[in-house]
Amino acid sequence: MNWTYTNNPSESSKDALRLAVGDTNQEDPRLSDEEVEHFLSLYPGSINLAAADAAEAIAARYSSMAVSYVGDLDNSPHLKAEYYLKLARQLRSREVVVEEAPESIAASPGCSSEALHRGALFRRGVGL
Repeated sequence: MNWTYTNNPSESSKDALRLAVGDTNQEDPRLSDEEVEHFLSLYPGSINLAAADAAEAIAARYSSMAVSYVGDLDNSPHLKAEYYLKLARQLRSREVVVEEAPESIAASPGCSSEALHRGALFRRGVGL
């Protein structure tokens, strides 16, 4: 398994993806260079979406591992899997494009112009 990290995420998309998923420790690699290149090729214009897919792949690995207990310590890979799934959701949310809403004449969100100019719906002691 080839693994490289040059600590230069602004110049290297591979380093940027590794930094986004926390795969920067050579002693504990999560993804091979080939896997990183694969995710980058899926989303050539978006490090966040490529990193989200990579985080889901890491989560899948952890979710398939057996839980081991040493005394009172729980070394649960399922907790790591949950972390990476949350990370994937966070990375995907960075890609959500919010379209600007047309300018409204309403005084507040959810109020239509008709509602603003309508007479009172209730009178003291009388309902509709």
